[in-house]
This record gives sequence, C-alpha cells and structure tokens, in this order.
Amino acid sequence: MPEKSEMTYDEAQRLLRPEALSPCYLVYGEERFFTDKILAWFLEKGVDPELRDFNTNRFDGEKVSIEEVLMIAKSAPMAGPKRLIVLEDVDKVVDPKELLLSYLAAPVASTTMIFVAQKPDMRTKLFLRLKKQATLIHCRPLWDNEIPAFIRQEAKRRNILLANVAILFLAEHLGKNLVLIQTELEKLAIHSGKEEVSLAIVEQIISGEREHTIFELLDSVCEKDLEKGLRLLSFMLADGEAPLKILSMFMWQFRIMASAKEALSLGKKVEIPPYRLTAFLNRLRLWQSHEIRTAFDLFREADLQLKGGSLAYSIVLEQMILRLCGGWKTALMN
Repeated sequence: MPEKSEMTYDEAQRLLRPEALSPCYLVYGEERFFTDKILAWFLEKGVDPELRDFNTNRFDGEKVSIEEVLMIAKSAPMAGPKRLIVLEDVDKVVDPKELLLSYLAAPVASTTMIFVAQKPDMRTKLFLRLKKQATLIHCRPLWDNEIPAFIRQEAKRRNILLANVAILFLAEHLGKNLVLIQTELEKLAIHSGKEEVSLAIVEQIISGEREHTIFELLDSVCEKDLEKGLRLLSFMLADGEAPLKILSMFMWQFRIMASAKEALSLGKKVEIPPYRLTAFLNRLRLWQSHEIRTAFDLFREADLQLKGGSLAYSIVLEQMILRLCGGWKTALMN
C-alpha cells in the first residue's frame, strides 16, 4: 500500500514500509510519545540492522551545522542500500544560505532524511517546502475522548482484558499522559491473567505501594478539607512526589471541574464516568465558577514559584492549598 503525503500516527503505523521509504519525512506535533515511537520504528526498520551503526545519524538541530548534516546526507551508505538521518528540532536550525532548501530540491535517493519539529511554523520557506515535498506524519496529542480507546488498544496489545469501568477509571486518573499510561499498563500486565481485570484490581495496582496517592490529595482539596489536604501534601512530598507533577494534577482536576460547570450551565451532560458522577457532583457544588477561575490564577502563580521562585516547594504548595480551601480567610480573621 503506498504512503499518503500526510499521515496521522495511526496511519503511519499501518502504511510505513521499510522497503518503500520516501527521501524525506517531517515528523511533527506536540505528542512526544508518538514522535518517539515513530523515530524508534525508523531507527529499527529504516536501515539494515547489521549496518545500523554505520548508516544512522541523529542530530540536534539547535547545535549541529547544516553543512555537516548535508555532507553526510550526500555520502553513500556503508555497504547497505540506505542511510538514515534524523534531524531533531529542525525549526531551530541555523541555515542562512538555505542549504536545506537546495538539498530538498534534489534529495539523495539512498538517504532517508527525517525532520522533527514540535511546533513548526508552516509559513516559513523550509516548512512550506517540506509540506510540499516530504511525507508528513502528524503526532498530535489525543483528545480526552480518545484516551479510553487508546488504553483499550494498548491493553489489548499486552493481552490485558480490562473491564470498561476500569478503562474509564484509568482514563480519568491518568489523563493524557501516555507515558504514565504505558507504565501503569505494564504493572497490570504482570498481575493479569486470562480473566477480565476488574476496577478493584486496577485501583489497587495503580495506587502502588504508597500509603497515600495524588488522587486522595485532589479529593480532599475538592472537598475543601484543608487539614486533610495539608497532611496528605506533607506525606506525598516526604514520599518523593515531584512538586510540579502535583501541580499539574491539580490543573488537570480543575480543568475537568471547569468543563463540568460549563456543561451544567448549558444543560448538557457532564462527561464523568457513572461510578464517579455522584461524588463528583457533590464536590462540584462546593465550588462557585469564580472560585474555579481564581484557582487557575493560583496555579499560574505556583508554577512560577516552583520553576524559579525563592520559596521552598512545600511552602508554595501549602499556600496554594490554603487559598484553594479558603483557609486564608480564616487566617486573616484571626
């Protein structure tokens, strides 16, 4: 089956053939998990395995000179039929003489060039040329409603039979972090057999060996239980949980709450798994829309402090939870 000039990640998995590679590809998009999978396929299948070390080159576009890249691209492969070159961050390449444009006008048939960019500006000369001449593979992030199907597919690939409610639980708790999803499915693969894996087993396994989880912390803050929230935060930081990961999970939870508030105001269905819906709606009633909007201001402030502020991580997150739970009002009154 011939390649398309532009493919999604799923289409690339089906259509790419090592015996029929194009002279150049542009692998672009913000989902690094998919990009890495595509590059791994090229590095494994794109050249003769016995000559891979001789006929494969990988460059950082921000650091390498384009003259060096093109010198190798124009050289004949060592013994085998193909040479493979991966040029990462091609949007950061310094090429004042537009040497890449000249190369793309007449690419070397024995070389497969793979250009990689996370957020390419398709209006520039280079990307306009690549869009016209290269085979494009778009590695976009999944939408929220695509995550359950992705989990089901990845579980099936590992011979894990997941109950539907377990899939929804994983989608809710792991979000769109595809690397984390892979990690948790690997854990499940160790413990699963031929029988369907229930929600109870999934809850037990993804909690790991830690006494407390990030989800307990989120639940306590969503219930505005300040004392429990601060206690769980202390446990989690002592257990080695990354502060930025804790913050990102808060942002994820409040985005769900914001979407649910909007859906309810428009009389639409709230997209929450049925087994979580009652508890979720009870917690949501504790929050006014303006409080949720204010929460995102607090998250931005905490993000700046965690990435470059002078306060200790624990103090930054404690202050954030204090203000989320309304504890700062009590402090001001005393």
